[in-house]
Amino acid sequence: MSQDWSDYLRNPSNLAWQPGVPLSDRMVYRLLDPPLTRYWIGFLLTLTNQPTPSQDWNWSQDWETNVQAGALPSPATLFIARLGMTLLLPVSLLSIYALGRILRGRRTAWMVLILTSTNALVLLHTRRAMAEALLLSGSTLTLWLLSLPTPNPWLLGLSAGLVFNAKYTAAPLIGLGLLRLGLLGQVNSANPFRARLGTILAFLGTFLVLTLALNPFLWKHPIEALRQAAAARQRLLTAQVADFKIANPLMVAETVPSRLQNMLLQIFFAPPQLSEAANYKEALATSYQAYEEKPFHNLLRGGTGGGLMLAITLLGILTLPIERREDASSSRLPTQIVTLGTLFQAGFFLGWLPLSFQRYYIPLVPYVMLWAAMGMDSLINALIRLADQIWRK
Repeated sequence: MSQDWSDYLRNPSNLAWQPGVPLSDRMVYRLLDPPLTRYWIGFLLTLTNQPTPSQDWNWSQDWETNVQAGALPSPATLFIARLGMTLLLPVSLLSIYALGRILRGRRTAWMVLILTSTNALVLLHTRRAMAEALLLSGSTLTLWLLSLPTPNPWLLGLSAGLVFNAKYTAAPLIGLGLLRLGLLGQVNSANPFRARLGTILAFLGTFLVLTLALNPFLWKHPIEALRQAAAARQRLLTAQVADFKIANPLMVAETVPSRLQNMLLQIFFAPPQLSEAANYKEALATSYQAYEEKPFHNLLRGGTGGGLMLAITLLGILTLPIERREDASSSRLPTQIVTLGTLFQAGFFLGWLPLSFQRYYIPLVPYVMLWAAMGMDSLINALIRLADQIWRK
């Protein structure tokens, strides 16, 4: 599907959905998945003069059948695609460092930087030739922009549009952006309502124009193409739920309590999920073993490590009212953004997500790392106060 980048440059109108035309496999992918990952990998392969596979991978076929069909990328192609995703990690780390600094200062910033850069989910899912690296970097960048005293609505719309077109599970950031521009923070204007309305329109306009530009399947029949995309997504979700109810029922969560349980399990306790299905487990067994043998790839997971991370995350949340009274007024807006963002993203997953694939929860990782860093900061502050009291006695 990285071939879409070349097709987009040559004649993007050929990528448009049209009624009455049988759906090709590639058109189905365009209806199902946002385009940015395909374009980014395609751009990198073009830049490095690497070939794309002659066939797209067929997930319903076994490994050997796909290899014989020419669907397996060459080692060089895989390396470039993965390298391109890994190169996005500094964007995530710099953005979350900046956000941590305006939340609580340099100490919290360094703690959230260390926690994020060593997080098992980040180490795994942002080095694969998939959407998660774009998702994490776009999410952290957007959160930082939202936390600025006077965010640029055009730049914010661009950032939110990019992350949405990397993964649709970033949709709560759109609502958070509207809330930020419409209600939160101060507006230096004689007519605040008009000023806020203008920033909202600029934000939405940039987001919509970018989304339309990146999705040429919408260009000829946008309304019907959207309906087809929604129907295709629902068919896929229904089929996946039905399949996993048989193959791995624990991955299916159809009630809010079970979704909360699975969400906590995947974020804190479960080992890195190298694959959701076992259909290629034998072919990839050697690679899986090599990855799992590295100790840093499973850092702070399991009962002990995961329990510790959950505890300091909860500490950051529970001590928020105490710490907030001591915070400078400049940090109140970022705190509001992180709090509301956590509620929006977690609520989205609890209310909609029936499948508990670990990579789906990547949008929550920045919030968890920020809360954990604030929990550690609160613990350090408490220890400093205790030591000070003992010293004075």
